[in-house]
Amino acid sequence: MQAPQHSIQLSQCHTGQVCQIVALNGKLEMKLRLVNLGFHTHSIVEMILTRGHNLVISVDGSRFAIDKNMAEYIQVEPLA
Repeated sequence: MQAPQHSIQLSQCHTGQVCQIVALNGKLEMKLRLVNLGFHTHSIVEMILTRGHNLVISVDGSRFAIDKNMAEYIQVEPLA
């Protein structure tokens, strides 16, 4: 599935930015891991904190800590 042209990787978001997930990229194994964590297309994501290579994000109200490498597989469309 091709992501919209104005989408960015979740790893490129800044603290406080709210986005909507438009695509999950990578091999099937990575996509399944992201879905099992609660990442789904059309979910709302907020970047809570970035510290080095670690990100704290909120997905539909649940907080997660992931690394930037994993965040690069998540395509988002900025909302605010």
